[in-house]
Amino acid sequence: MKVPDLSHATRIARVEVRRSVRAMRSSGTRTIAFGFALLFWVAAPTLVGGFLAYRLGQALPTVPFEFPVLDLARGGTAVGWVGLAALAAARSAGGKSEVDSPEGILTTVPARDAALGLLLAEYVRMALVAAIPVLTIAGALAVGAGVGVPLLAVPATAALVLAVGLTVGFPVGIAVNWLTMRVPWVARHKTALLVVAGGLYFFAFVSDTFNEVVTFLQRALRDTPLAWFGDAALLGLPGIDAVAVHALGAAAVAAVLLPTLAGVGIRAATTVWYTDRAQTTEETDETRADAGVRGRDGTPAGGTARESGPASEGAGATSLGERALAPLSGLLARPTRTLTLAVWRRTKRAPIRVLYVAYPLFFLYAPLRTAVESGVSTLLPVMVALYGTWATGALVLNPLGDEGSVLPATLLSGIGGRQFVVAHVLSAALVGVPVVALATAVTGALSPLAPAQWVALTAASALLVVAGTVLAVATGTLLPRFGTVEVFRSREVTMPSKGAFAAYSLALLGGAVGAVVALLPALAGFVGGVVGVPGVGVRVVGGLVAVLVAVVGPVAGFRWAARTFEEFVVD
Repeated sequence: MKVPDLSHATRIARVEVRRSVRAMRSSGTRTIAFGFALLFWVAAPTLVGGFLAYRLGQALPTVPFEFPVLDLARGGTAVGWVGLAALAAARSAGGKSEVDSPEGILTTVPARDAALGLLLAEYVRMALVAAIPVLTIAGALAVGAGVGVPLLAVPATAALVLAVGLTVGFPVGIAVNWLTMRVPWVARHKTALLVVAGGLYFFAFVSDTFNEVVTFLQRALRDTPLAWFGDAALLGLPGIDAVAVHALGAAAVAAVLLPTLAGVGIRAATTVWYTDRAQTTEETDETRADAGVRGRDGTPAGGTARESGPASEGAGATSLGERALAPLSGLLARPTRTLTLAVWRRTKRAPIRVLYVAYPLFFLYAPLRTAVESGVSTLLPVMVALYGTWATGALVLNPLGDEGSVLPATLLSGIGGRQFVVAHVLSAALVGVPVVALATAVTGALSPLAPAQWVALTAASALLVVAGTVLAVATGTLLPRFGTVEVFRSREVTMPSKGAFAAYSLALLGGAVGAVVALLPALAGFVGGVVGVPGVGVRVVGGLVAVLVAVVGPVAGFRWAARTFEEFVVD
């Protein structure tokens, strides 16, 4: 392979970094998300790492157990490049190894130049995030120890570790992309596989698996050349017996690995860019189905429901959906069943548009960790029921916007407002009710709750899911979003509006708090003492809020959403 042109690569890298900054600033949501990410990746490591580095520097050279300090540094740097490689692989598979406007770039410069440019751009992006914590730690360590060597040793070591991790992870992510492109089964189920991987990742954090893996890697790698970066980072510190030969060896290892692995990544990227994608019958069927327009009976124009309607769109999922709706065929009109199947079909075709419902799972980290370590608490079944209610409703939080380009056809198809609302409620509730009820029942049975209590909670969770879903449809109808947002690998999908998210979430939270206050006299008395109101009054207000959210709101919202759909006019 010819050597890439560095001038072309650096120019492409500069453009890619600028695009990343512009993309982050183009949306308020992205800016807020990036701000939260900075708190985790920059603020916390800077403050905590800087403090610990300063205290370590002050304690040198009299710090006890000086050998474990070096030992931990060796194991930490060895694990560090593994973690960076995993992060780089995830980002590479997520789209950082793909060129924007490939028709223009790849006909202007050689593919190898573009690949090196993407690799350099990713290095710059990751280095910018790591720069402040690394420089702060280096400065704090130098000030605490009273020597200037860390000012050079720590940043240089971090730069090399980052480069090694990136050049390892970059081709791994490209290999994942190749699998999703060339293997039909993986191409069809890539989003489901992503969900499974995310679930396993979350489970590893909840349990002790992640800590066990890190500990194992530290012990396994601390005596290998990859751990010599720890000697390079602590070189020159008083009381630390860092080996200079190991530091030079780390530089030599990096000098060998970087060009070799970068070449592998460049060759892998250029191969994937010119690889034909696997064709799947399912995608072709769904593409043809999208071209149809629903008639007045809810089926696509130009054919019957069996020939060109949802029944033919993705045979596996649709037949399963038809079987799920079969017991209700006598109660539901044909347009309602057809629209319910259409909602399921959209979700099956693009499940990534509803993955946001998994974000609040991180708030369940503490109770789930407690459940794994010491058993299920009485709070976990309640939290499962509330989260399940929220997540089920959030699936249909944008009923009008989710229709997309077929909304005018849906409005003109003759589907009534009640049918439209019922179809969206059913599409979420038929999945959410059994899942949430089962999860609530299992956690309740494993908790200290009495059988009568967790059985009642299970029944209440099923009712809450239905009520919450109706409330979500009404909220989304009031605050729709018709535009698209980029969520993954430059993929644009329609998402619920921030206003709908906030209103729906606050309503459920208010109802839950009201119910808890109404059911727990002690808590009501405490709240009343804080605000200067009798506890009985607090319980009454809490009960009214709970009834308003769980009963009055869904009933009024159902009628309002149905009427709004019938009167909706597309501009």
